[in-house]
Amino acid sequence: MSLLQASESAESVVALQGRARARWRFPLLIVLLLVMLAYFVVVRLTAPAADTPVDNFLLLYMGGFLPYGLACAVVFCTPAPQGRWRWLELGSILLAGLVMRALLLPLEPDLSRDSWRYLWDARVTLLGYSPYAYVPADPRFHSIQDFLFVNSRYRFSPALYPPGAQGVFLISYLLAPSNLPFLKGMFVLMDLVTSGGIAYLLARRGVDWSRCLLYALCPVPIIEFALQGHVDACPVVFSVLAVIFAQETWKGSRVVTGLCIALATLTKLYPILLLVVLVRRRDWALVLTCFVTIVAAYLPYVIMGHGQIFGFFSTYASEQQPNAGPVYLLLTTWEATVKGSWARLVFFAVEGLVMGGAVLAVLWLRWHRRIGIEAGLLVLYGVIFAVSSHIFPWYTPTLLPWVALLLGFYGGKVKV
Repeated sequence: MSLLQASESAESVVALQGRARARWRFPLLIVLLLVMLAYFVVVRLTAPAADTPVDNFLLLYMGGFLPYGLACAVVFCTPAPQGRWRWLELGSILLAGLVMRALLLPLEPDLSRDSWRYLWDARVTLLGYSPYAYVPADPRFHSIQDFLFVNSRYRFSPALYPPGAQGVFLISYLLAPSNLPFLKGMFVLMDLVTSGGIAYLLARRGVDWSRCLLYALCPVPIIEFALQGHVDACPVVFSVLAVIFAQETWKGSRVVTGLCIALATLTKLYPILLLVVLVRRRDWALVLTCFVTIVAAYLPYVIMGHGQIFGFFSTYASEQQPNAGPVYLLLTTWEATVKGSWARLVFFAVEGLVMGGAVLAVLWLRWHRRIGIEAGLLVLYGVIFAVSSHIFPWYTPTLLPWVALLLGFYGGKVKV
């Protein structure tokens, strides 16, 4: 037997083994999806009420990662299905993700009360007041202090969330006033768009679409967005859409990309870093669209709040909390030890150097095509988390799309 024949024979054996694994992949994945659905039914039935002990719930929260991890292992360690089976598997993953989220929508948040404040801010805005300038406990709001006020926290602090987030709250309030499940439903729809967008980007790269389950079935976005109702679903979906449109070539795609970056930034500030990985030389349409949109969104609040547009942000960013990033914690510990008047300047200088260095490094690598979009965003977002004064579980889903896409490159191409 010649070397060529031996090579072809070995390739045939590998192909047969791959097809054999693919035959049991879908049934096994369906079993794991059913296990995850049963898990979220248990979550639905046993979730504690707000302001009650949550220790058992947190243990249950952690337990959801076991079937999820097994499902990820099945998809990432086996060949992708072909033909109609690709669509059937992807549809099963997206449908399961939708049902898991829908199960939690009627429940009131039990770990965080942030979502109640979203609806309160919308009500205040509709009354003609800026939530960045007036706190919920302001006497002028005494007549409207109903269950939204009671369930909200930080009643003596102005709003934290940027105008894009406030716009989402307003749309929800106009369509279904004071209806928290409706607002959470909007976040769930965004989450499904995110999952579909990840699958689309994977397909464009010629890798297994089903690897979008890394995001679609992860317990963190499901619980933090569908149950707790955090607004972080918004920057994630607009970031994914920005990356999708940035790779299109039709006329106007750069304008739409800039708009998506602006919308992501207007819901949480950190997605402005998308400019670093997506902007090209002389990309004036993208940059101009992005900054004009941001300015236009802030303008109504500048008028309503008489120039006050930062609200609680400066206080929030300067708070020293144990849930801060590692760089922030190290600098805080050092500052407390030194106790010098100059220590605060050094603190900000080091954070600026860390963040600025990361931005310049990724920008240079992107322009010289030595780093991909996914890797660049993971580096930048990782540095943002490292220097941040607050890191909460609902912040972390912003990393998952880029992890799924980056891991998508390992495992070879699939036939489309």
